[in-house]
Amino acid sequence: MDLDAFSAVPGVPGLRPYMPRSALVCFLLLNCAALAPAADFRLGLDHTQWGPAIAANEQIAADNAGALYILDISASSLTKLAADGTTILWQQNLASPVSAMAVDPNGGVYLIADATVPSAVVEKLSANSATVMWKTAIEGSVSLAVDDSGRAFVATNNGLVIRLNASGAIDATFPIAARPISLAVSPSGSDIAVGTYVAHNPYDSLFVQTYAFLRLGPDQTNWITVRPPLAPVNPGLSVAANGDAIVYGSDAPGHWSLQRFDRTGNVVFSKSVPSNGQAPGNLALNAAGNAYITGYTGVFGIPTKDTLAPCGSTWMSVYAPGGTVLQTTFLPGATSTTQAYPFIAVGQGGAVFVLSQADTTFTPTQNGAFPQSATALFNLSQNADAKILPLGCVANAYSFNTGPVAGGEMVALYGNDLGPAQGVQTTATAGVQVTFDGVPAPLQWVQDSQVNAAVPFSVADPATQICVTYNSANSNCLTWPVAAAAPGVLTWDGTNAVAVNQDGTLNSASNPAPQDSIVAIFATGLGPINAPLPDGSLVPVSPLPVNAYPVTIGVPFHIGFVPAMSYLPADYAGPAPLQIAGTSQINFHASYMPATGTDSLYVEVKTSTGTIQSNGFRIYVAGTASH
Repeated sequence: MDLDAFSAVPGVPGLRPYMPRSALVCFLLLNCAALAPAADFRLGLDHTQWGPAIAANEQIAADNAGALYILDISASSLTKLAADGTTILWQQNLASPVSAMAVDPNGGVYLIADATVPSAVVEKLSANSATVMWKTAIEGSVSLAVDDSGRAFVATNNGLVIRLNASGAIDATFPIAARPISLAVSPSGSDIAVGTYVAHNPYDSLFVQTYAFLRLGPDQTNWITVRPPLAPVNPGLSVAANGDAIVYGSDAPGHWSLQRFDRTGNVVFSKSVPSNGQAPGNLALNAAGNAYITGYTGVFGIPTKDTLAPCGSTWMSVYAPGGTVLQTTFLPGATSTTQAYPFIAVGQGGAVFVLSQADTTFTPTQNGAFPQSATALFNLSQNADAKILPLGCVANAYSFNTGPVAGGEMVALYGNDLGPAQGVQTTATAGVQVTFDGVPAPLQWVQDSQVNAAVPFSVADPATQICVTYNSANSNCLTWPVAAAAPGVLTWDGTNAVAVNQDGTLNSASNPAPQDSIVAIFATGLGPINAPLPDGSLVPVSPLPVNAYPVTIGVPFHIGFVPAMSYLPADYAGPAPLQIAGTSQINFHASYMPATGTDSLYVEVKTSTGTIQSNGFRIYVAGTASH
């Protein structure tokens, strides 16, 4: 980026406050998350129904026949649900507390019981769950897995992996010099992976549990230590038939990732996964080694592929063994919390189940085995004819939030078949047209899975209809709410703002703004401008229009334990010169502000109907905490 291309705004001495159009578009393209072409794969939604009450310590699993097993650890109860979802085949209140479950392909159920006492046991239930087939005492059992032949594997907190044969007898022991937290085996049982803590002194107030995993080497005696490039905390772990280990989890701040490693610990792929960090997701594999993951985004938009529903809060993605996204779909009427997050189970025969918290819009497609509750159960399977939405989601192109749109806002439209396979930065159509209530929108970026456009200033309450046409093929249309303003601040990574210091250099932790200097950030969705400009036109340097609504910077802080907010006036808040109308620049003084720890700043837009807040963002100021 050519920082010398910045120019001065009258009345703000020393600051070259706005970015040349080409450079700003480059920043925007960091927010273009194109999905690579994938082999033909499509899941369809077979049916939905009310699910059983769930909690954070729920476990679900599926067998080859498509039956679903639901373990409620809190209540020590186990339910087997028929593949059609309408019949409970059996339900068992377990005689002792249970901490883990595994299910083999033929429906054998294995449990860790009484795990909190020295007499912990591993047991196998009969097909109707009424009889314990065998029971083996294994002290300190913490994690459980089973292979296709019915051998059980147990990781213990005294540093062992113990293998039991199909009759429940111990036939192998593998010592490990680490504390295990998770365990996974390949279908044949020949490949074992163990998740372990990597931590400081657990009595230290700064104790952080990060993660590595161990792979049992080809000689079946030595373990290989593997530390994922993106360090997760308490992740899900699975092993594919070819011996690859798959890790899905988040780091301490809540950044999620999916990573795959071969038998020798080499990285097959390592990918960040969109999430708002508020709630965990789950991992499962199918027979082909595809990784199925669930997640929760709140109002954070993510790229979709063959989505079955418009963007919501809970989603499921499927990744091929090489890391290609096969499908990313939202689940209609599903939501999540840290207490009840989306669980997933995949039967090797193809059945896919997701158990999630239901939101107020959830409408089951069939009556099932459970009464109306706060949970939703989704049953999916591969279906090439499944009805999908080419246009799945609309998000603020700077913040990725999926709330109402405002006139002039830069938005990202996610889906598939929306444009050419190779992305094009363009003001021309490239065969693509986006309309809001029939009014064509200026385009900034077009590609198969994402189109960036500027919302026409003519959109009005309460809603607008958004449609995409590519080479005369029409997408579905989405009816989307409209607001007076929908502020979003441009960031590098969802947290750190694309900000410019007064000397024209980029703001960062290693290059903070000096005290009482001016910092410039970039925003969109601040509402109408005076004097009005045509959609898609560039903002003139002179006369420089102004935003119609006042803008301030909100600074969170605490008075004792009570949260509060102070406000900084903007030195300049208005259309960014030489940028497309709807892009705004905000300059404000970086003064010594109350230490906020991890709190973020916000842009506040005061409209005629109330104050609207942007996404949080961080800048760096010399001598203070991050703001």
